[in-house]
Amino acid sequence: MAVAPLNEQNLMQTPSVSDPMVAALLEIAKVRFALFRERFGREPGPDEPLLFDPEQEVPTAATQAESRVQVVSAAIASEVDANAVLCLLGYKLAHDM
Repeated sequence: MAVAPLNEQNLMQTPSVSDPMVAALLEIAKVRFALFRERFGREPGPDEPLLFDPEQEVPTAATQAESRVQVVSAAIASEVDANAVLCLLGYKLAHDM
């Protein structure tokens, strides 16, 4: 089986992120991936939570309250709009509670 030589037309291109909310979520995910690696010493698996309980020895989902704090912290670190991301993820904002 012959393999086509690599060229501009068949190289996988990184998609551009034009939607600001998608870009914000990706920035938050990058922060949470880094924190996962720091805490557990490895990359997260596909079914492991990025919003995790840092007190546990194995990746364990954080409580809803802790997840909210982690999203806001990652948003601040990424310099993205925490309230917009919280709304997108279905969290109620403080003024809605």
